Amino acid sequence: MRTTSWLIAALWLAGSSSAHAQRRFRIGPTYSSLGLEDASGSSHSFSSFGGTLVVVTGDEGEAGVSVTRYHDLSTDNRVRRLTLYGLDSYYYPVGMRGVIAPFAATTLGLARVAESASLCLLLTCRDTVSTTSQLALGFGLGVRVNVGDAVVANIAGRFLEVPGSQIQALEAVANASVAFGAVRKGEFLEGTVGPAASFLIPISGELRARAPFIGARFRRETKKVGTLGLQIDFAPLKLTAACPPTGCEEDAILFAPGYEKSARLAWGRLYGELGFVLGGVYSQGPDRGIAQGAHGGLGVDLYGGAVMWNLNSRLLWLQRNSGDNVFGVQVGVSVSPRIGRR
Repeated sequence: MRTTSWLIAALWLAGSSSAHAQRRFRIGPTYSSLGLEDASGSSHSFSSFGGTLVVVTGDEGEAGVSVTRYHDLSTDNRVRRLTLYGLDSYYYPVGMRGVIAPFAATTLGLARVAESASLCLLLTCRDTVSTTSQLALGFGLGVRVNVGDAVVANIAGRFLEVPGSQIQALEAVANASVAFGAVRKGEFLEGTVGPAASFLIPISGELRARAPFIGARFRRETKKVGTLGLQIDFAPLKLTAACPPTGCEEDAILFAPGYEKSARLAWGRLYGELGFVLGGVYSQGPDRGIAQGAHGGLGVDLYGGAVMWNLNSRLLWLQRNSGDNVFGVQVGVSVSPRIGRR
């Protein structure tokens, strides 16, 4: 949570970044710190090392491959190791050419999990280790710092899950890369990003919000009546049904991209939005893992000088791991540097 908080605070700095040329490739080492909860809800920290190779795919994005080795992820004296081969995507709503540039990151990967049997004597666990291949999914947000045109530093916070294993966690990832290749020149489309806050009005289901959601809202122009948006929230939740031994409280990261159909006016913009939702629950409980669903609603951007206020409401649907469907209305506000200002 602390990593997410300072990342959100740093997003505002990107609104007035100056533009610099961007080289097409970057490569460098990666370090991460991952927090896992055991069956009692106690948190354990683990580190990993790896590397990444990334190529610029447009003014607003990069794609790359990464390899990360987690040598020890054991929270219960069992052997648990992970090697993650990832396909990574980086989305920069304000471009990547400024000194500071925020981004949303997603990872789809192949996870090679080496794990001992759940029931074995401590001294014989090493003889029961088996390795399986599974899909892995990660999503989160970060900040990129460009040092001239040859060095790039990234730091991000993300939710990482390997379904079918005990790995559902928050992770802080740092990368330092050397940029090389020809300088890419393209048409830059405007984008903006800023902090957001919202609260959830429950309609049905066994989940409730125990506090307002905080996060970041991204938006990028498409030179059409529609725009692309993304909101990432930290969601403190609680169960209203029978609680597990670890308690009724759950924490999740909501990842909600959407397409916004809009009408532009002199004072701002009216829009309707539709998209999907992924909810990464990293705390112990019956929902630990990824919930999925959809969202849709209405919003308005209000121009005020160099800033833009956003008011929005949307119907939110999430399907929990138990199969229970949760419906609610999410009402929020955000502020960011104005997009499309002359």
